[in-house]
Amino acid sequence: MRLRSITAVVLLACTSAVVPAVTGVGAQALALYPCPEVRDPPDYTFSNPSRSWLPTNLRSDYLRGPGTITYNKTATSTVNASITGTTSAEAGVIFAKASVSLAVSVGASYAKSDSWSYAATVPAGKLLRLQQYKEARTFTVRKYHIVPPCTTKYLWTKKVSAPVKNASYLWQLVG
Repeated sequence: MRLRSITAVVLLACTSAVVPAVTGVGAQALALYPCPEVRDPPDYTFSNPSRSWLPTNLRSDYLRGPGTITYNKTATSTVNASITGTTSAEAGVIFAKASVSLAVSVGASYAKSDSWSYAATVPAGKLLRLQQYKEARTFTVRKYHIVPPCTTKYLWTKKVSAPVKNASYLWQLVG
């Protein structure tokens, strides 16, 4: 009997300590933000990555075939990513997170100074030139944030092509 009395006193003391905490500010916060992610800043998801090639600023003059075009210069090859409607700060965050998600380092731009030398044969009757391309990744990025009651709200979806931060190039004849 004495054990029951002690147990009742302990339970009553615990109840008087817990009830005000649950019905106070803590309960209001739980009611407004049912999950902690609601207060997080927006984030991004990345999907559909594929290898692609972006044209650089390096290209030869046109040649009407038959003949051979030779590109032989010391120059800086540059290329920029394609992403519209974002600030440069937001683009930087996107490229940093995309690099982790895609397991390859991508950026807003890429430049390399080098001596470039490439030759290709232009078939008879064609007017072509050599164009340098930089390896890139094309992917879809979605910006989202969590809203009450713990649901995902997508703010926008964009397709992005960003140069890979390595020295992988392709030369191709183009019209």
